Amino acid sequence: MYIKKLKNGKYQFILKYQDREGKTQKASITLKGNTKAIQKQALEKLEEKVQLNLDKADIVVKDSTLNIVYEQWLVTLVNQVRNNSYTSYISAVKSFVKKYSNWNIRDIKPIHIQNYLVTNGWKIKTIKHKKVILHSLFDYARKMTYIGLNPVSNVVLPKHNSSVEDFEISENKTITYDELKIVLEYCHKHNKNQRLTFIMEFLFLTGLRLEELGGLQKSSVDFQKQTIKIKHVIDTKAIGVNSRKLYLPKTFASRREIYVNDRCIEILKWFFDNSLDDDFVFTTMIGTTVKQSATYLFVRNVCEASLGKQKNRKYNVHMLRHAHISLLAELDIPIKATMKRVGHSQESTTLRIYSHVSQKMNDSIMRKLNEI
Repeated sequence: MYIKKLKNGKYQFILKYQDREGKTQKASITLKGNTKAIQKQALEKLEEKVQLNLDKADIVVKDSTLNIVYEQWLVTLVNQVRNNSYTSYISAVKSFVKKYSNWNIRDIKPIHIQNYLVTNGWKIKTIKHKKVILHSLFDYARKMTYIGLNPVSNVVLPKHNSSVEDFEISENKTITYDELKIVLEYCHKHNKNQRLTFIMEFLFLTGLRLEELGGLQKSSVDFQKQTIKIKHVIDTKAIGVNSRKLYLPKTFASRREIYVNDRCIEILKWFFDNSLDDDFVFTTMIGTTVKQSATYLFVRNVCEASLGKQKNRKYNVHMLRHAHISLLAELDIPIKATMKRVGHSQESTTLRIYSHVSQKMNDSIMRKLNEI
């Protein structure tokens, strides 16, 4: 045991010891004095503390399989994350749990996790996502004393060197208003799904997330003020009764009231006039809530058909949100106003999208520089 005098005049008594895995650990206690009697008292308390820590390490269910721990972990997740996040967690680790299902969880080492993550040909973004979820699973096992250390902590991911194609895809995560008009003209000319066509246009003009649009209630629309209130979201991957469940938005900032322009009002009135549900504004042709897969597929197909399929560009629903933010940047809307409109709580999130400078903005820079 060694003693350290603190700035506040008290004394810290520290005792080093070896844990069950042979690693050096420390136990400490702070007392007011440093007499022989206090030192004896400190040593007794530290020895009790060390024994308690060692006893905790011994309370390990040695025959617990990964599948048993996984099922327990899922129960804790239900009340911690949103339904679509819960589904994402399961999907991220499903194949790993299947592979090591009957293994004693203590026998799963960092090398097993590392090989699983880096030998399946996944993109770096997918690998990082899976690692985060696996870390959560094994951290639960650690906290429940099934294991001593989280093996995911020692996993080393290969460094990813971004290619020119990666950079170009990152730069092309948006669509201009002129391009949108081409896409809309294509949809009308070829009699594409009218509901999905209007939904695509509405997302561009408002910057809503798809789950926010899907959860928009008729009671949240004010035609007189030309505003909509974003108060709920739905799980756009859910089916059956779960698809109608309302959840709180992503963050506190996501709960907001925004102005919508005349074109949005026209689209809203069309959905009200052709309503297939008593509560939800936006529904499919058969009256069900908006689905992510169908909407993503529609946007990708009509954009590729009208704008051309490009290797360095990926069309999806979320690019419409990026496009709206970029449009606000072109219109010189202050960043704080943009954040409030799209429900961003972090300025850095908005700025990352602002960094995609449009051709119109480049032309404006050139024009202003030439005027000097």
